[in-house]
Amino acid sequence: MKIRWYDWWPWQAWRVIGRVDAADEIPRHLPRTGIVIVGSIESPKWIAFDCPCRGGHRVLLPAGRTASPRWSLAGQRNTTLSPSIDAWHTAAQRCHYFIRQGQLEWVRHPTP
Repeated sequence: MKIRWYDWWPWQAWRVIGRVDAADEIPRHLPRTGIVIVGSIESPKWIAFDCPCRGGHRVLLPAGRTASPRWSLAGQRNTTLSPSIDAWHTAAQRCHYFIRQGQLEWVRHPTP
């Protein structure tokens, strides 16, 4: 998969920047708001992107019809993912957010 030069512009909305056949074909470095589909656009198996916390975490969400839980993707530009993404990267670092119509919305949790 070749990433176009303008996909690296940092102010762009979250969007699908490409598609690959297998998860091991996902490029090592992705644009900050770029999403890669594994499988076909019509019936994705996985949805991949780098965590918006910018901690270097790769997020790989199951999207296949038989997966449980399963995320859905709407739109290739101004993308919406549902449900929310809630990931614990370490015991102290939780990243919980929505991507709706290309915009990132963090979920705030009370500190213990």
